[in-house]
This record gives sequence, structure tokens and C-alpha cells, in this order.
Amino acid sequence: MNYKLVAVRKDAEGNITHFLTDRDTVITLSEAIALVENDQINSITSLKADGTWLIDEYGQYEQGQNLADLPGF
Repeated sequence: MNYKLVAVRKDAEGNITHFLTDRDTVITLSEAIALVENDQINSITSLKADGTWLIDEYGQYEQGQNLADLPGF
């Protein structure tokens, strides 16, 4: 079963430090990156430390930076 990222926690400088998943689990950015690499985060195929992401679904690529815009927790 895959996770979905639903909220974000940032440090004083605005950098993403943690995510809240749809299972009410708090994970670090490093853990989220590892989960993406193991195909355990819905839709996201690449996640960088700065919060940028890449989706590669059916050969159609989409890139974004909006994970920082998730609600805070």
C-alpha cells in the first residue's frame, strides 16, 4: 500500500523537514525520498531535498515545486 503526502512541516528558513501522510504518519524528508525511490509514494517518481518532484506516468513527465504549498501541521 502506498502513501500519500498530505501536509508539510518546515523549519524557520522555510525548508521542508517532515511530511504527514494519509496514514497519520510523520516522516522526515529523507524518509520520504527513500519511499519515493522504492515506489511507495503515490504518483511521485522523484523527490529532491528542496521539495521539487517529478511524476513520470505513462511516459508523460510533469515536474513541480508545490509540495511546500501543502497545508502545515
